[in-house]
Amino acid sequence: MISGALKNSYGILPGAQKAILHKIAGNPARFSEVVVEVFKIRVPELFILDAVVGMEGNGPSSPDLRDIGLILATDNAVAMDSVIATMMGCDPSCLRSLQKAKEDGLGDYDLKTVNIIGKLEKIENFKLPPLGGEGIMQNQAIQNMLNSKIKFRPKVDQNLCTACGTCVAQCPVSALTMAGDFPEVDADTCITCFCCQELCPEKAIQLG
Repeated sequence: MISGALKNSYGILPGAQKAILHKIAGNPARFSEVVVEVFKIRVPELFILDAVVGMEGNGPSSPDLRDIGLILATDNAVAMDSVIATMMGCDPSCLRSLQKAKEDGLGDYDLKTVNIIGKLEKIENFKLPPLGGEGIMQNQAIQNMLNSKIKFRPKVDQNLCTACGTCVAQCPVSALTMAGDFPEVDADTCITCFCCQELCPEKAIQLG
């Protein structure tokens, strides 16, 4: 999913509640719906997106940065996320968070309904996450086939990892353990929430 206007409200959750909801959701599609439910607790009146420098590639804490040079503002989160999805090369209609938001009457991801002041341009060669979901693989049959063959899980870069144990401590389903000098993931337990990657102070966890 996109960490944009809808996802930003997830930050209002205190402490461990973020990880707890990741665990309850259980899968990326359901988590996208949970994000919308949290957003509905208190819908903001104004959204400002700092896109002067953007992050591309494997989120949520990718080291790959892009100079974009934009600041976006709106009074509707669905419109905002639809615009930034389009800029990144994703079809907004394929993102479950936007589908759910539209179903709940929060806005429309169809850009024909969005009044855009300025020029909407796709960012050239914007790097999307590997096999990142509906927004990337729009053919559902192909996506289902690939997902049945390949499952991405956290993988530790031993050149960066300091074995601090942050990932192990923060995993909401205890899928990570310290095995020898470095953490290892139990693929059957992992729910691909990537809290470990987001919280790793050394940015040592990637998808593998």
